[in-house]
Amino acid sequence: MSQSVWNRTRTAALVAALSLGTSVTAAVAEEVVFASWGGSFQDALRSSMLDPASEALDVTVKKQTPKGIQAVRAHIRTGAVAWDVTEQELPTCETLKREGMLEPLDYSVIDTSGIPDELIDSHYVGFINFTKVIAYRKDHFGDNGPKTWADFWDFEKFPGKRSMHGKVNYNLEAALMADGVPLEDVYATLATDEGQERAWAKLAEIAPKVTVWYRGGSQSAQLLRDGEVDVIHMGHNRVESVKASGMDVAYSFDGGTMDIDCLLVPKDSPNTANAMRLINEMLKAESQARLAMTMPLGPVNTNAFSVGILSEDEAVNVNTHPMNYPKQLLVDPNFYIGRLDVLTERFDTLIQQ
Repeated sequence: MSQSVWNRTRTAALVAALSLGTSVTAAVAEEVVFASWGGSFQDALRSSMLDPASEALDVTVKKQTPKGIQAVRAHIRTGAVAWDVTEQELPTCETLKREGMLEPLDYSVIDTSGIPDELIDSHYVGFINFTKVIAYRKDHFGDNGPKTWADFWDFEKFPGKRSMHGKVNYNLEAALMADGVPLEDVYATLATDEGQERAWAKLAEIAPKVTVWYRGGSQSAQLLRDGEVDVIHMGHNRVESVKASGMDVAYSFDGGTMDIDCLLVPKDSPNTANAMRLINEMLKAESQARLAMTMPLGPVNTNAFSVGILSEDEAVNVNTHPMNYPKQLLVDPNFYIGRLDVLTERFDTLIQQ
């Protein structure tokens, strides 16, 4: 069903309810619409989180697929909000909050026990963590491949073809860590003009030597799997898929660039009350652990590691396990908001030289 038809159907239902003297709340109380990225990921969400939440809440959880920030804005500006909860990238969540396009989250309903404070905001909350790591082929490096950003930049000690993500995000951070900046000081350094120039200068050292600037996660996995590159900065979940295909590859979480997707409720969501209840279910330790079992993504709820769903051997390979979390840099969306276009233009110019 198209979104326009879906919206008309909802409107008709509400009008009918009002004509019968039924409250609007009662008309929509038995459903909630969740929008995410679609594909196999959304299938995993359905089995691990959405179906159990539907049963626990006694509501129908319907799913749709948004197209990022512009789609959310369009729904809100036209007064045709079709989603109650949507999953978005962290910079999108922060941007929409600043634009006044989100409902505040009701933390009297949403239990954040086990979720790090830095992932809890008044208008959105962290949902899953994913990390870009340095991964390498063991048939090229053996057991002693590059494990730090200084190693990644060192072609004499670690010769081989490199690949990096073809957008500015994560690369300036990696460049500073390669230049010796501790991960806890990366964003304080990038907050200054001098720090940004330091990052650009370091990135300029390696840019001409990068064999492929990849554009998507599936491409990164293919590059590593086919041996087109020997070492690559890519999503750890994609590395796990390469390992599962039988390739002998390795990676470490040290210096990984960790990002998160968050859950938010668009302004004037048709069913705000059930939206809060659904978010609460999706953040529960059991739900988070089931998703981690289904896909190699990190739970935001640290209690997911103690509910008996993940074995200890499985848990220590998850990026958000307490042993791994402190080794990584949590990406700060505030650095990019308002300057992403300028940074992207400079980055694109650099890698095309």
